[in-house]
Amino acid sequence: MKKLFCVILVLVMITTLAVPAAAIAPQQAFDAVNRSLFVGAPITDSYPGGNIMASFWVWQDGEIVLYDYSRGYCFDTPQQTWSGTKAMLGVLTGIAIHQGYIEGEQQLVIDFFPDAVIRQESKRDMTIHHLITMTSGLPSRLWHLHAQRQLFVRNDAGLAAFQAPQIAAPGEEFHYCQGGPATQALVGVLERATGQNLYDFARQHLFDPLGMDSIIWTRTQSGSPVGGFGLYISPRDWFTFGQLHLQDGVWDEQRLLPYGWVAALTPEGGYIDRDFAYRHRLYWVGDTDAGWQIRISGMRGNHLSILIEHNTMVVRIGHHMGYMHAVEWFFSERGVMRPRFTWL
Repeated sequence: MKKLFCVILVLVMITTLAVPAAAIAPQQAFDAVNRSLFVGAPITDSYPGGNIMASFWVWQDGEIVLYDYSRGYCFDTPQQTWSGTKAMLGVLTGIAIHQGYIEGEQQLVIDFFPDAVIRQESKRDMTIHHLITMTSGLPSRLWHLHAQRQLFVRNDAGLAAFQAPQIAAPGEEFHYCQGGPATQALVGVLERATGQNLYDFARQHLFDPLGMDSIIWTRTQSGSPVGGFGLYISPRDWFTFGQLHLQDGVWDEQRLLPYGWVAALTPEGGYIDRDFAYRHRLYWVGDTDAGWQIRISGMRGNHLSILIEHNTMVVRIGHHMGYMHAVEWFFSERGVMRPRFTWL
């Protein structure tokens, strides 16, 4: 009898261990992500920031389980990600490191700009790590439209960005880069390191291998992608991009990102700041009601949220037609290449 009891107990333990943790309900995931963004508005309503949610999609275990969208914002239509572009830039940096084009995050930025005119000695201490954590000391934004035009119409925008005057020594202060010198300098680093236009490098090593075919990327006058914004991508391809993170940077049994690249963004991997913070590799990370979130976020409420422990992702697209048209007018009127697309 005692042996029978032990056998039953072991079977119960094995059965219990074999059952995966209960998946989060799709609506719960969506609500938790929305609360973390302060954007809990219905599809047709504006939230306090003045934006309108044009579509949302919840992906879970390989399937879309909850969604809603308005006209022109379907699953395969590329949409402007605004600052979500920065996370793509961060991932391409990781790929370049993994492939040996960049020695690592501690490599000096000046190694890639030997032709730079150095007017501040502290710039010699700037590393790749400083660029991808927004602690480079370069200005956080483009001061006015004239400065923006001057940066993006240069023959070498990356070099021009690196030569912008620092407002702090590297590593001393965090300054969020809206679309200015820090991210454009990183574009320059990647193009000089790989010897390729960054968009071509991205196509070869990320977009094509993952089957991401909706990408449109706004470029500077010289043809380099804009680093801080300007990436258009469909919700479908956003989920593909997010799935790369859920698979720890591995795709089709091939590692694309350095080992530990994704884990470093979680508490288990050493990230200990539990509040939402824009601290590493150009992501937002932090707690939600549904657990830890890695978030790729842009203006107008555009974001991809990755809930790693639940194998769940949420894409939210904000309505931004009027503002986008104004920005594109600025680019087209001033000679910077604008994306081509068709509204559905």
